[in-house]
Amino acid sequence: MLSSGKAGNCPKDKGVSLTDCLKRYCAPEYLTGKEQYYCERCKRKIDCEKRILFKDLPEILCIHLKRFRFDNAYGWFAGSKNSRVVTFPVTTPLDMSQFMEEPPNQPVEYRLIGLIQHIGSMGGGHYIAYCQHKRRAQDWYEFDDVQVNPVMPEQVERAEPYVLFYQRVPTRAAKFERQTFKKDMRGMQERINQYLLSMSRCRPQNSMSDRSSEDTNMQALQEEIRNQGPALRNLFISPAPELDMAFVSKHWYVRLTTMSRPGPLDNKEYLCPHGKLGYSSAELASEPFFPISKNLSSQLISLYGGGPEITSLENCPKCQAHILAYNLRKQAEYEMVTRYDTKDTGDGRGWYLVDADWVDHWKRYVKSEPVTNYWDMCSPGPIQNEKLFKKEDPKQTRDNLRLKADYIGVNACVWWLFMHVHGGGPPVVRNDLEMPWQEISPETHLLPDELRPKEGDDFYMRTSREFVEECGGDEELYKSLYGTKHLQGDASPDSQQPDTSAGDAENVPDVELTEEAATAAADADATVTDSRPDDLPDGSPPRAKLPEEAVEVPAVEPLEPAAEAVEESAGDLPASTSPTSAKPPSDAVMQEMDEPSCQEPQSSS
Repeated sequence: MLSSGKAGNCPKDKGVSLTDCLKRYCAPEYLTGKEQYYCERCKRKIDCEKRILFKDLPEILCIHLKRFRFDNAYGWFAGSKNSRVVTFPVTTPLDMSQFMEEPPNQPVEYRLIGLIQHIGSMGGGHYIAYCQHKRRAQDWYEFDDVQVNPVMPEQVERAEPYVLFYQRVPTRAAKFERQTFKKDMRGMQERINQYLLSMSRCRPQNSMSDRSSEDTNMQALQEEIRNQGPALRNLFISPAPELDMAFVSKHWYVRLTTMSRPGPLDNKEYLCPHGKLGYSSAELASEPFFPISKNLSSQLISLYGGGPEITSLENCPKCQAHILAYNLRKQAEYEMVTRYDTKDTGDGRGWYLVDADWVDHWKRYVKSEPVTNYWDMCSPGPIQNEKLFKKEDPKQTRDNLRLKADYIGVNACVWWLFMHVHGGGPPVVRNDLEMPWQEISPETHLLPDELRPKEGDDFYMRTSREFVEECGGDEELYKSLYGTKHLQGDASPDSQQPDTSAGDAENVPDVELTEEAATAAADADATVTDSRPDDLPDGSPPRAKLPEEAVEVPAVEPLEPAAEAVEESAGDLPASTSPTSAKPPSDAVMQEMDEPSCQEPQSSS
């Protein structure tokens, strides 16, 4: 912020120049007496000289003239406006070389591209803006609210500037590089057109009708070139050696043509971890680039830095598989949460608490559009319920937890779906959404039907965190790491991880053995072993399982979802019914998925 000095009383005062304001701003200031500087090295106050110099200057330089002086002792409007005339260059450049910390090798010049003028006094006024035409430097426009009028440069010079906008003037070398780039790009486009036309003429013609339609084919090919059709995209994927082709991003081209220093030609932002383009299709891969010659590409990288050089717009097949798996899983997850999310505990007895911050990330993830490139994938990551527990006692939940602010409640099906797709944890199951509450053991048998491996069904694999996040949608890699039990429904004990800990008896459905079955089991000297069933997510507690030699007991059918159960009226339940004493009403209303997420459910009563 620059001060323009005191207003002179002489009517012939011609004001002060902008360069004088900058000199005053950068003038040395001597700190003596009470304003001495405390030296960290000497550990005492000393006399010193302070001044401001610029180490580097930006592309756009904004200069704010300090025209208003406030007096806090008399309120906000107690002050004055300095309306002294400040002259500034409009048609000539502003030289900033003298204000640099080190003398530059080349002139540091700026040209005026716009200014803001304040008309009025300290108590009120009006702002007017003047802007230069982008391509015609002699054309200026005045912006007064909704009115836009062309003005002469002389009117801009007579304006009372409040904020000035200057753009750095490119050097002669930079201007020559722009012209060289444009010339090379036009030449490459012409060579590409000639190559595609020659390839079209070389196609076999079997009849007179084919020859007569040659002109029509040429017109179609030229239209295809203008619209970057399949022929051009295929050429970009596998460039012909005789074209000697490389590619530069359109983003960097805009920087080159509009900035004095475009910066390094960094192509790493377009490359995936495998060193290729990470887009989902050839159309998207060709959109951000211009074709140029390899010779010019090497010169630009040598001059401005950056790299690596891109010589083909071939997409990475691994990233394409990853993008496809990510989009398909996200859509399947959205549909399953919509199907199983309820306003009560569903078929279970408790609420599964989920960290509220994680739920916010999940909402943004599941509501986002299908991704088209590798860098836009934004999975919420594993569930982070550790924040719900005390730091000093990780087994105890915090005392000040708040519903919606710290946690959200979901039913068992949604919880196990989240665990399967994203992992994390730990499970926090309570009988109510509000404190005080009682802890409930995880109900590992309440899995969504889709997550129970079936013969010939790969849905479990394709929605798993391991397949999408760890294997990047690579089925062969997944099979090599995790086997094929989720692909073929293999539930053999050899494919399970044994667990020697005691099973959770609360999670085992009650089974009543007949007298004959009990006798047969005793004769076989059967023992109950602990094992993790195939249909349970990782991290869930084991439950008891009968050995293969024991008598077979008819399997207990899983509980049907609440929306498909026998209808019961909530009024038929006694008033004292709680989630710990009775199953929630089976006619629970499925949540409206206006926001495709687990809504904040209400506690059952």
